[in-house]
Amino acid sequence: MQILYLKKKEVIKIKKILYLFIISIFILLYFSKVDNSITPEDKKYIGYFLKNIKIIDKNRTFDDELLFIKAVQDTVLNNSYKDREIPKFLTREPKDIFVSKVGICFDRSRVIEKILRNAGFKTRHISIYSTQKTNSAIKSLLTPGISSHAITEVLTSKGWLVVDSNKRWVAIDNEDNILSIKDIFLHVGKNTQIKWIVEAPSIYNKKFTYIYGLYSRHGNFYPPYNFIPDIEWNEFMFNITEIIGLD
Repeated sequence: MQILYLKKKEVIKIKKILYLFIISIFILLYFSKVDNSITPEDKKYIGYFLKNIKIIDKNRTFDDELLFIKAVQDTVLNNSYKDREIPKFLTREPKDIFVSKVGICFDRSRVIEKILRNAGFKTRHISIYSTQKTNSAIKSLLTPGISSHAITEVLTSKGWLVVDSNKRWVAIDNEDNILSIKDIFLHVGKNTQIKWIVEAPSIYNKKFTYIYGLYSRHGNFYPPYNFIPDIEWNEFMFNITEIIGLD
C-alpha cells in the first residue's frame, strides 16, 4: 500500500510538472507573437507613403480597390529601392523602410500589409518555400537556405488576391480572374499553366508550399527576438481553416 501511495504521489508530481511546462510554452508563444497593431508612428509614415495617392472610400468598386492596391505596392517599392534586407534584430515597420530606403520581400510585405489594413482592408501574410529540390513541404520548412518568398494576400470585393513584394505584380490572369495563393498552389500541383495578364515571378510557377502568419522561421525579425519563430497567430489559424475546408 505504501509503495502504491508513493507511486500516486509521483504521478501527481509528474502531472503538475507537465502542466507547468505546457502553460510555460503557451506563455512563451503568446509573448513571442508578432504584433500587427498599427501604431501612431505607423500612421504618420503611412501618410508619407500615401502622399500622392488618393484614399478610397467605403463605396469603392473592385477597380477602385485594385488601383489603390497597386498604388500601395508601387509606393513601397519606390521607397525601398535599395534592394537590401533590414538586418535581423531590428524593426521593419513603415518608418524603417521610409527612412532607410532599403528592404526586400519580408520587409516590404510587412509595410504593404500595414498600409492596406490602415485603409480598411483585411490582409494575411504568407511565406512561400520552394519544394523543387526537397519534394516535401516539411523538409522545405526545415531546410535552411531553401528558396523562399514573403508576400501578401488582401481581401477584395472579389476575394483574396496575392500581392507580390518584390515586383509590380498581382495575381490576375488574362481573363481578369483574381487568384489567391491557394488557387496558384492548386494549379502548380496539377501542372496546369496559368495564363497571367502580367508574367508572374518564377517562384509562382514552380512547386512550392506556403504557410499563413509565419513571418520568420528563426524568430529574429520581430521582438522579443528569440528562438521562437515569428508568428502572428490570428493569421496562422488560416492554415487550419484551409485544411478543414472552411476557407
